[in-house]
Amino acid sequence: MEPDSTRPVLCTHCNGENLVGKRAMSVFCRHCRKRLILEDYRINTYHSVRLFATCGDIYVDRTGQVISPIRVRNLTVQGKVKGDVEARGRVEVTGTGELRGDITAPLIRVEEGGRIEGFCRIGALPDNWLRAAFPVK
Repeated sequence: MEPDSTRPVLCTHCNGENLVGKRAMSVFCRHCRKRLILEDYRINTYHSVRLFATCGDIYVDRTGQVISPIRVRNLTVQGKVKGDVEARGRVEVTGTGELRGDITAPLIRVEEGGRIEGFCRIGALPDNWLRAAFPVK
C-alpha cells in the first residue's frame, strides 16, 4: 500500500498500532489477531452487547440507548448510555444526553442539562493502559 492510502489505528484489544487502508471497514490486528472495527456508528435505537469497541466514533442520537461497556475514539451522547467508557479522544454529553458509568478520556465535555453518573478520569491515557486493564490471553 502507498503511504497516502493508509492510516494508523490502535487496537481496541491490545493497544498495538496497525496500518490500515483509509477505506477499510475492519481488519485483524497484527499483534493479537483479533478483529478491529474501523467504522463510525450512529445509534438511534436500543443497542446492547457485551463490548462495543470501534477504532472510529460513536454518536448516540436522542432516541438511541446503549447498554454496554464502550471503547472508542470519540463518543457523543444525545440519548442514553449505560456502561463504562474508554475513549482515546473526547466524550461529549449534550443537553439531552445521559451517561451512567465510569469515563476514562483525555477530554470530557458536558453541556448544560447533560447528566453523568460515575467516576471520571480525565487526561492523556498511559501507553500501557489497555494492556494493564485487559490482558491478552
